[in-house]
Amino acid sequence: MKTIPLREFQREGVKALGAGFSAEPLLLTGRDREFVLFQVPPDDRTAVLDLAEGLSAVLALRQDQERAVEAGLDQTSMEDIEAEIRTARKSIRQRKRSA
Repeated sequence: MKTIPLREFQREGVKALGAGFSAEPLLLTGRDREFVLFQVPPDDRTAVLDLAEGLSAVLALRQDQERAVEAGLDQTSMEDIEAEIRTARKSIRQRKRSA
């Protein structure tokens, strides 16, 4: 995988990517972030966007799982989860009655 500094990409634009079609992804590297970039043929655009959305969902779920572990929530029992759900539902019902 070819790596291109983000600053070079900003400075040179498309020229930094190189000439011609390449199925190989490019890694744009910045100071604290990285981006994967790859060329998509127009007739495959929808399929690639669907794939990217699915990947984004997986990455978001992984980040949520990491935060849950950091907060100790991965140790919560099913009984505690169900009790919290009951409490939230009861609160919603009470708000609806008082409205």
